Amino acid sequence: MPILPLDQPEPFAATLGVMLYPGTDDLEKRKAAAFQMHWLSKPIERLHADGRELSYSTLLHLITKAGEELEDLDKRWWQATATGELLKTVFALYKTNPALASWNNAAKLATRLSARERRATRHPASRSEYWAARRRYLSVAHLWAAWCIREVNFETRPEIGYDGYADFGCFLVESEIIRVWGQSSRPSRESSSPFLPPELWYVGRDWRPLIRQPGWPDTGKIPVLTVPECLLAHLNPAGRPPNRI
Repeated sequence: MPILPLDQPEPFAATLGVMLYPGTDDLEKRKAAAFQMHWLSKPIERLHADGRELSYSTLLHLITKAGEELEDLDKRWWQATATGELLKTVFALYKTNPALASWNNAAKLATRLSARERRATRHPASRSEYWAARRRYLSVAHLWAAWCIREVNFETRPEIGYDGYADFGCFLVESEIIRVWGQSSRPSRESSSPFLPPELWYVGRDWRPLIRQPGWPDTGKIPVLTVPECLLAHLNPAGRPPNRI
């Protein structure tokens, strides 16, 4: 499995770059690195406004990777978060009723729930577009599921020693919980494969989370997720043909 770039000067930005550009070919790698610089441009500007500086070697490392155009970034954001929402729904279905847990049912729910958004915002929300998103982002789906479960809520509490690095570490723990679950759990039908494939981006065998300190927020775990009963009525057990209505 490919290992997340946690050894970079700014590991959160580097990891987010991989989450948006998860391919392992040279172009995807360059775009992931370019996104890292794109993401860091404002924080670097604020850093210098406050009279602080990055080291020359760190700044050179970032600037030399900033050359690629990110022309489809908006589409990638949608596809990535859509994939995260799909896997979040698969996980919630599994916790609600394992017989209903499948990517197909997750896509069915996502399509139904986004129909109103489609009319209001014109965002793509068809089944085929969800499947296209899943194909592109399956290797980082667990990271995006953790992102969506958090509802993009990243926080720091410096007064208790919970900084951005600690919060990022807890986010990685959450993504690893989803990854291990997805690679070891499967739909209830016979001869099914696990929800997630073997080759996923992950933290690496040598990575260890920070030791939790007293007073830290309730992060580094996955909350109880379930799907309301009213949304389950039109779903079929995994592997069954659709209802004829």
